[in-house]
Amino acid sequence: MHSISTATAADRAELLAYLQNAFKTNDPNHPPFETLYPDLFAATDEAMSNHRIIREDGRIVACVGYYPMKLRVGECRMTVYGIGQVSCVPELRGGGRMTALMNDVCARMDASGAPLAWLSGRRDRYSRFGFESAGTNFNSWLDARSIGEAEPGVWRVMQVQASSISLFDNLRRNAAVYEDTPLRIWFERLMRGGRPHRIFIARHETGNPDVGAYCLAQAEGGNTLCEWSGSNDGIHAILAHMLKSQNGVSVTYAPESTDPAARVFWNSATGSGIHTAMLRICDLDALLKAYAPVLEKRGTNPADVSKGLDSLALDRLTLTRLVFGPLAPSQVVPLPAGLRWLDQIFPLPFLLPNLSHV
Repeated sequence: MHSISTATAADRAELLAYLQNAFKTNDPNHPPFETLYPDLFAATDEAMSNHRIIREDGRIVACVGYYPMKLRVGECRMTVYGIGQVSCVPELRGGGRMTALMNDVCARMDASGAPLAWLSGRRDRYSRFGFESAGTNFNSWLDARSIGEAEPGVWRVMQVQASSISLFDNLRRNAAVYEDTPLRIWFERLMRGGRPHRIFIARHETGNPDVGAYCLAQAEGGNTLCEWSGSNDGIHAILAHMLKSQNGVSVTYAPESTDPAARVFWNSATGSGIHTAMLRICDLDALLKAYAPVLEKRGTNPADVSKGLDSLALDRLTLTRLVFGPLAPSQVVPLPAGLRWLDQIFPLPFLLPNLSHV
């Protein structure tokens, strides 16, 4: 039996050194975790308490981080856990420590009442803990030719500093997919990778503050669009501005039914459908309750959906594929005639914002 505990601020330096050593076996140039994720490794008990660790002979030998996030996807609000930093010292791998930590964290997430968990990893490693490769979103590579010029004289695009947040915070908070996190955490995230992300806003010629757009991109030299909101024409103007000084922009986004900006991104040089990542349904009833706005728009209610799914008696992995796709439910399992209406209900939309990845 492995003894598992919660990390504290006093463990921070040792935990960071341990993680660097553990992950260098896969990538000798792995960046320091305090640079990669300054928000997750702040020197506070609150931040460090999101890490479960195993100590042996006085030293940390294994870790799993689980990070709660208050997420909004369209009209749906829920707590989602992100899983990261799953690791063990090289010489003790294969001894069940990672398994013990993953089982511990999964039990904690289930008991919390959170509906869903997310991680980025291999299915052959994490499916035994209930994580399935599921969901459907899109990735586009945008270049100057695919985007085209913005309408001349209509939009004024500016690159601004994070300290100018009053100019764009309302737009940022109204993004189609948004994590509600304290501003101090968001400011720390802007320094992920050790260099500040770039912030752009577009103002309409009318000067109306309610007509505008906001985009957050990786630091200079990066090509990923991380956040966006506001007028599609304004987003287009920002992209056209960015593409005057870089070769292209990569963006992962939800379907247009969830994010109207998909219409801008869809006209891309290259594009593809991609899985959300690895998802784990922790509490189905909580999940259906969180997605009530979507279910009701699709003509049903969470209670009826719950009864229908219960009657199928699906394992967790199959249930996740049925609920989040990418296939229609009847392509996942044979549906009895009385449940074929589930094809009109699922899949549900889900996308984790880029800066919420762990």
